[in-house]
Amino acid sequence: MGQSFEGWTSWVEDAYLLCTPEDPECLNHHYITRTEKDEPHYSVDEEIDMMNAQIEASEGFDIDFSKFRCLFNYHLVDPDDYDFLVDQQETNGEFMKRLSQESLQRYNNESCTKLEFLEVVKANFHGSCGYMFLITFQVFDPSDNQEKTFQARIRYTSHSPTEFVFCRPKPDSQDIKVDSDETSEEDVKG
Repeated sequence: MGQSFEGWTSWVEDAYLLCTPEDPECLNHHYITRTEKDEPHYSVDEEIDMMNAQIEASEGFDIDFSKFRCLFNYHLVDPDDYDFLVDQQETNGEFMKRLSQESLQRYNNESCTKLEFLEVVKANFHGSCGYMFLITFQVFDPSDNQEKTFQARIRYTSHSPTEFVFCRPKPDSQDIKVDSDETSEEDVKG
């Protein structure tokens, strides 16, 4: 058996290419909306660099998928589909809500807070011995009557218990949106 590395679920995985726009598989993903007609035109290497820049800036939580024609290992969860559960009794959106609520409940228990779940804002995922979900959601904090943005990293597989890696307030530095239309050529090439 291979070794297990503690903390591996907290590592941020780099993007890697699954297929280019010429591959019909790209058309099967609801979030790939950019076409060859859209400007500016990016090479596959430039798209990989842009994807990795967004992953690095946000730990994978804030990826603007509308900027890409290629398909990568990071994906946007379609809340209306049924992709992750064997019994398919919950939509992806209902599943993300349930995972977010449980993650927040664990956070409240550990932090002695009474934050209330409001809604899932978005969810990304990539394969990771199952699925690694990167969920952004809104909570209400009754201590100051404010809505706040939270993030949860959750590893799910149908063969072992769900691992709630972390739940946290969204870091301020991640509020900066990475917009590739404003990304310079130097930023893209690294």
